[in-house]
Amino acid sequence: MFSIGAVGLIFEVSSLFSNSISAVGLPIVPIMAVFFFNDKMNGIKGVSMALAVWGFVSYVYQYYVDGQKSDKKTLDEASS
Repeated sequence: MFSIGAVGLIFEVSSLFSNSISAVGLPIVPIMAVFFFNDKMNGIKGVSMALAVWGFVSYVYQYYVDGQKSDKKTLDEASS
């Protein structure tokens, strides 16, 4: 079901947005498994969720930095 939704996002919005949503959903699935299926939360799940969140935050931060650089470049070109 998730892959069908991802394909829909690619067709309707963009593959970049679909990838972002997939990265956000990655740590949510184990959390839901712990709550709904009474799955045990062990160290490996905790580390994998921390790495998934870290990866997503790094991705968003890099997008922000690239946006700041392009804004500065646009302002420099406009003032010359």
